[in-house]
Amino acid sequence: MPRFAVFGPTDRYPPAPGGGMCISVFAIVRRDGKLLMGVPNRRKKWISEWVPNWGIYSKEDLDAEFKRWRLPAGYLLEGEHPDQALGRVMKDQLRVDGFKATSSRVLSYAAPSDWYPGNVHWDLVFVYDVGIRGPIKKLPWWRELKFRGRTELRDADFGWNDDFMRDLGLVG
Repeated sequence: MPRFAVFGPTDRYPPAPGGGMCISVFAIVRRDGKLLMGVPNRRKKWISEWVPNWGIYSKEDLDAEFKRWRLPAGYLLEGEHPDQALGRVMKDQLRVDGFKATSSRVLSYAAPSDWYPGNVHWDLVFVYDVGIRGPIKKLPWWRELKFRGRTELRDADFGWNDDFMRDLGLVG
């Protein structure tokens, strides 16, 4: 029998999916037809604040993450509205206080879990188109942070996010 996607304290609700569930926010920042992308630098903030699941990655998988391009993004905190999570990403990861979210979309992915065979992992993703003014600062937690054109981007550059980047029409 199918289970409704209602999760909470197990005295009244079923537990989260057996393969886990991630709820994330992503910022699509464009300038002159290019997309703001970054390659993370090895800094504690990535694992302690922005992508905590990296803390349980194998050394090989973690090394790969620090070589891949990514959008400014983060997980929602429990009870946090996606708009607030976007503000946190813009302020913490990019040091941008003045921005305008012009539109948003919600995408959902479910796939067999690599870590928990026989279970499904679910990703619920809030994607915002964001306008900013002024230059992008060089920040220590980004090895590279720059605007890149669509022709420079390949889906293989994004690891597990390749289907997500294709669905958004950001890569060919």
